[in-house]
Amino acid sequence: MAVSTQLVRIVDGSLVPVPGVWEFDAGHTEVGFEGRHLTVARVRGRFTNFSGRLIVAEIPEESIAELDIDATSIESGFKDRDEHLKSADWFDVGRYPAISFRSRAISHVSGNRWKARGELTIKEMSRPVDVDVEFAGAVSDPWGNPKIGAMVRSAVDREAWGLVWNLPLDAGGFVVGRTIHLTVDVEAVLRGPRQ
Repeated sequence: MAVSTQLVRIVDGSLVPVPGVWEFDAGHTEVGFEGRHLTVARVRGRFTNFSGRLIVAEIPEESIAELDIDATSIESGFKDRDEHLKSADWFDVGRYPAISFRSRAISHVSGNRWKARGELTIKEMSRPVDVDVEFAGAVSDPWGNPKIGAMVRSAVDREAWGLVWNLPLDAGGFVVGRTIHLTVDVEAVLRGPRQ
């Protein structure tokens, strides 16, 4: 773990960022997903247009994470699949172009691992989700910008948000698995004091 002592502090034995507004660096952050295809393979994709921030509080458990995603920016490496994902069968981006996450609570697990609970909104449906957060440390880049890193992971049932499209397979099972693994690999820059 990279650590700059001016950018972190110890709270109740845990290393955490200094308080402030840490804005996601879109050029060095990836918002991705992974799901099963035909029960035997994995398909991965990402959203290329998003913004996010972590508002770190004096008391770490009072910190807030926010992520806003442009659903039209979905990419999976295959144009036909991307167009299908944008269609009314899936995200229906013409009617619902925004996806968002807002944390509601955060708790320390152990070491640099945390658990956050929040609301994920897709197609204007908000559902509670639990996410695992691993704090990766803090450094200043060569231009003097204070940065932190974190890895965020969650697994969700896509059907809870009305993403129910599927086709059965002759051998059993379905074309697309219900469980989707969400990943956000964050690099964030300190933009100012907590608002």
